[in-house]
Amino acid sequence: MLKRLFSLGAAGMAALVSGCGDGPATVAGTWRSPAAWSSMIYATSKGPMLIEVHGDPFGLDAAGFRSQLAQVMTNQIMGRATAFTADPEAAPQPRYRVVLAFNAPDTADARHLCEGRIATAIAPSEKVTVLGAFCDGGTLLASVRGWVVKVDGPDDKRFRQLISQVVRDLFGSAS
Repeated sequence: MLKRLFSLGAAGMAALVSGCGDGPATVAGTWRSPAAWSSMIYATSKGPMLIEVHGDPFGLDAAGFRSQLAQVMTNQIMGRATAFTADPEAAPQPRYRVVLAFNAPDTADARHLCEGRIATAIAPSEKVTVLGAFCDGGTLLASVRGWVVKVDGPDDKRFRQLISQVVRDLFGSAS
């Protein structure tokens, strides 16, 4: 019993310490639709899910950045093989989509991302932030915020970890 208590304490301390520093860190939205998981299953059952990307923290070619994000997001959902695409023509269910806004103002609302009211991204800085929304048309199904500091670009391991965490927090798991 004591050994179990110590291991729980160590896990708790690790979680607290990992929340500090340079990230990556994510916080899931306070509300998730009960339909989020089944909607993701439906949206990805015949091909990739659409992603929309707003802002670019690295000042790269927009199409290339979106393509890299889709590649990083692919197969990050626990218990479900999934693919993502930035090409609306390649998504069999384009009304279901993930919208990502990089370096949006802190006051940006994920519901607005689904409604097409995209917050203007602030100037790039050392800290990369992302607001993510899983949308069914104009309806928010789930949201997440995340950040990471001191990354070199979209190929940086810690930036890729941030995007992977965003995906996992948006969709959760089947249980």
